Amino acid sequence: MPGLLNQITGAALPLTASDVTSFVSGYALGLTASLTYGNLEAQPFQGLFVYPLDEYTTVIGFEAVIADRIVTVQIKDKAKMESTHFEGTRIRGTTVTGKVALDEDLERILFVVNLGTIAPMENVTVFVSTSSELPTLPSGAVRVLLPAVCAPTVPQCCTKSIGPTTQQTQGKDKHCFGTRSLDSWSKLCLASLLDTNVSNPMEYEFNFQLEIRGPCLLAGVESPTHEIRADAAPSARSAKSIIITLANRHTFDRSVEILIHPSEPHMPHVLMEKGDMTLGEFEQHLKGRTEFIKGMKKDSRAERQTEIIRKRLHKDIPHHSVIMLNFCPDLQSVQPNLRKTHGEFIFLIDRSGSMSGTNIHRVKVPV
Repeated sequence: MPGLLNQITGAALPLTASDVTSFVSGYALGLTASLTYGNLEAQPFQGLFVYPLDEYTTVIGFEAVIADRIVTVQIKDKAKMESTHFEGTRIRGTTVTGKVALDEDLERILFVVNLGTIAPMENVTVFVSTSSELPTLPSGAVRVLLPAVCAPTVPQCCTKSIGPTTQQTQGKDKHCFGTRSLDSWSKLCLASLLDTNVSNPMEYEFNFQLEIRGPCLLAGVESPTHEIRADAAPSARSAKSIIITLANRHTFDRSVEILIHPSEPHMPHVLMEKGDMTLGEFEQHLKGRTEFIKGMKKDSRAERQTEIIRKRLHKDIPHHSVIMLNFCPDLQSVQPNLRKTHGEFIFLIDRSGSMSGTNIHRVKVPV
C-alpha cells in the first residue's frame, strides 16, 4: 500500500490530515499536498514514503518534517550516479543510512524516500509537489484525478463519526491497516505495492482546492464523484479562470475527479510559460558559467555555443520559455472512407536495459 510505510513490517501509517492545493494551467497540473501521518506504534521504526507516478507525472519537490528533523531530496543527473540506488536521504546535519534499490521500470512509476527513524506517537508531515500533463477525453474534456495517496478511501468498517483523537485512543484496526508479517514483507517487491488499493484505517481532515486557468473560455466544470463549488479567482478577468472546492464534507469512499470542459474542445491550443530571464539576462548568465568559458576558449563558433546550451538545458529549463501544443481531434466525425486510407506508421521502441532478453524479442514483428 503506497503512502508512509513501516519498512520492517510493511504496515501503513494512518493519514490524519491531507491538504491539497492544485493549479491547472491549460493542460498541465501543478499539485502540492501536505500529508500528516501518525505513528501509533509502541516502538520506533524506519519510515519509507512511497508515491506512485504515472508516465505523465514527475515529482518536482519534496520535504518531510519529523520532530526536529527535516528530510529533503536532491535530484541528480542519472548519468552521474554510480548505480540505480537511492542513497541515504539527506537530512540537515545527518544522513539516513540504507538504500532502496529500483530498476529502470520502477524508477518511472515510483517515488521512494527513506525517512529514517520514526519515534512512537510521533507525527510526520510530508510535503510533496508534482507536475503532470492532464489527459484529454474523446469529448475534449480535460480530466483531473486526485492521487489516491492524497485522498485514500476509508473502509466502511472504519467510517464512523469518530475523530482522529478518539480513534487513536481506541487503537488501530488491524483489518484496516492490512499489516504483513516480517517474513512476508522482507520478500515483497515494491512493484507489488502498485497492485494494492490505497486506504486509510480512519477518517482524516481533508481540504482540497483547485484553481483552473483554461486554454480558452470554459464551457463548464463538473465532478462525477462529488458536489463541487465554483468561485471566480480574485484575478479573473474572464470565464477562463475559476476556483473549485468541495461543496460538502468528503465522504472518503471514492476518488476526487474533476472534468473541465473547454468551449473549443477540438481546436488546437498553444500555451506558453515564460521563463524567469529575458534573452539578454540569459546570455549574461550563460557567459558566467565555467563550462561555457572553457568551451568557448577551445572553439568560439556559434555551433559550439549552441552545443553548450543544449548540454546545459536540464539546468537552465526555468530560464527559458516553454510552449505546449494540445490538439484533440473529433475522430467520431471522421468520414468512414478516411479510416481505410493507407498510411505510414513509425514505431518507437525502448531499448534500455529493462528491454533486454525476452522483452526485446516480444516487440519483433515478422516482415
